Amino acid sequence: MKKINHTICPFCCHRFHPNEADFRLPGVAPSATKARRKKVDDASGMGAILDERLMDYQIEILQVSEKEAEKNAIQLPFIELENNPDVSFDNTELEKYGFVQRLIYTPPTGKKITCEKRLCPNCHNDLPIGYGVRDTLLISILGDARVGKSVFLTVLISELESNADFPSKLTFIGDSAVRETFYENYQKPLLRNHELISSTKRRKIPPYAFNFWYKCKNEDGGFEENSIDIIFYDIAGEDLRDDHGIRQNGFNIKDSSGLIFLADPTNFMKLSDLFRVTDASLIEAIPEENSNQQIFNTLYNYFLGFDREKCPIPLALVLSKSDLLRFVKFDFFANKPDNRIQNIFNDEMHSGSVNMRCVKSLNREVRELLTYLGEERIVNNAVGCFKTVSCFAVSSLGKKPTIEQISDPETNETIEKGYVDGPLEPFRVKDAFYWILMRQKLLPKFENGRYALYAPPKPPEEMTFWQKIIAFFEGR
Repeated sequence: MKKINHTICPFCCHRFHPNEADFRLPGVAPSATKARRKKVDDASGMGAILDERLMDYQIEILQVSEKEAEKNAIQLPFIELENNPDVSFDNTELEKYGFVQRLIYTPPTGKKITCEKRLCPNCHNDLPIGYGVRDTLLISILGDARVGKSVFLTVLISELESNADFPSKLTFIGDSAVRETFYENYQKPLLRNHELISSTKRRKIPPYAFNFWYKCKNEDGGFEENSIDIIFYDIAGEDLRDDHGIRQNGFNIKDSSGLIFLADPTNFMKLSDLFRVTDASLIEAIPEENSNQQIFNTLYNYFLGFDREKCPIPLALVLSKSDLLRFVKFDFFANKPDNRIQNIFNDEMHSGSVNMRCVKSLNREVRELLTYLGEERIVNNAVGCFKTVSCFAVSSLGKKPTIEQISDPETNETIEKGYVDGPLEPFRVKDAFYWILMRQKLLPKFENGRYALYAPPKPPEEMTFWQKIIAFFEGR
């Protein structure tokens, strides 16, 4: 089994060796009120304490009040592994994984206690189950407000749970409270009730941790198994527009393994004019301003302000809500009868590997479409900031939503409520995700009739004088 030399906390992005994790005593932590009144004993006989590292995270990162942070940080004591005479563990586990996953704690007075809940050594949030055993990818979803980031993420996770491209299984490994919140606020309204998800508010959104088990092709064309941990981040569009917001609630971007940037075509001036002619309801939910330029300026300052090199993180530039393109007619499609965007309403086929012919064709054609629409600055901004950019076009809903004006029962204010008639019909939402895994050598690519793991191109070597002469005549 491959041993992981270091991992990264999904909450604070602190990098550490898995063996540096702390452990929490088992049991249920009492309420802060009881803990303040008197010492509270749990099943282990140890009283609850104020975990100052967890409190600091609550105040500095989540920006909750000191009173609320103290309440949330009243926890059972934690155990440090290093140089602790009261701790023992199974050495075979250490040899197998390279770190300890459970330990036996023997307090000076009391019976032995088995501890399995592992904590980040920096912020003391609970690490996902089995975290550090497998490769870990952090994937951040970027884009302006109301481009459909939360909808895209919800549908992507649903599609990966039932995946025809790779025999696979997606399992939630994060905190149970976060899992319940994700279901109630994202999956239930969208996937069951077909209601659009409200825009993400400006705050630090908890990471969504999953284990992705899958089978993919090897170089011989046979199937092999792999298992990785994936942490998804959803970031409010408003937090991407200014330096303070991105550093406070989007600091995970710098540590991401891949970025998915959504661009809403209803924001494009030429398309929005066509939508008004075709169907005015298509533009009812269009934001008043297009902040893509402002977001890329913020990303540039965040990544490149003190660095001459472009950011090496792969960026998937995704044209969202692409199903709306069927409602407009313009010369671009007429001149390209075999264009993939014109036939975008079908999923690409990635059978056990990433189909590079499809990926490269779509990348080229999306760029051509953006240039045709006068929106080439989006691509220019992306390639000016990131070394590797590939363009995609997706639809998370697969059909036009209906937007209604309703009265908010809590505030009596008029708000917009969107819903989809019938089941969702998404397409191509997985393409960008596959491309990121391929770039990280976790999925093979299929190109020129063979399967292979991605290998970055070698930098060109300086040619000798005679090589230049030969190259000159060969090029004639």
